[in-house]
Amino acid sequence: MSVLPLYMDEIVNDAAIAFQGKALEDHSERDPQTGSIVTYSTFEVQEVLKGEVGATHTIKQIGGKIQEGINQITGVPTFTVGESYILFLYGVSASGFSSPVGLEQGKFNIIPVSKGFHVTNGRDFKEMTLGIPDHLVPPSALTKMRKAPGPIKRLDLDEFKQLVRQQRGTAK
Repeated sequence: MSVLPLYMDEIVNDAAIAFQGKALEDHSERDPQTGSIVTYSTFEVQEVLKGEVGATHTIKQIGGKIQEGINQITGVPTFTVGESYILFLYGVSASGFSSPVGLEQGKFNIIPVSKGFHVTNGRDFKEMTLGIPDHLVPPSALTKMRKAPGPIKRLDLDEFKQLVRQQRGTAK
């Protein structure tokens, strides 16, 4: 499955909900409604960034591994229990499916560093923020992006959340 690269403003604006959370459970089974192998991932919601989300949130995605077989779909994100993420999710389909916006692009890993936390989805933040006016990018992040000779694959967690809140405030 191929997905076009999205800009950060598209990820934020296209999401029905967004939150910071820790993966609590991840299991696959055959979906009684569709007959497909699906994976349910449950998160402890630590902070809501967009929309309305309860204390826990479960998403259902196509694909997974069960005793009878594997259905692995390229691009569909996976989660590790105990790891923390920021997720930007589309709304729920009639069959109960919900995936991150742009698949892997809407899943940001939270990585501990010596002074706090960074976020990454593996893409270049300089490229992803091209559609966002400079005044909506936290000044320290903007300076870092302008001074760096190469790609910026990680941002400070707090700067990232500030960027999301600023962008969310401009959504139409």
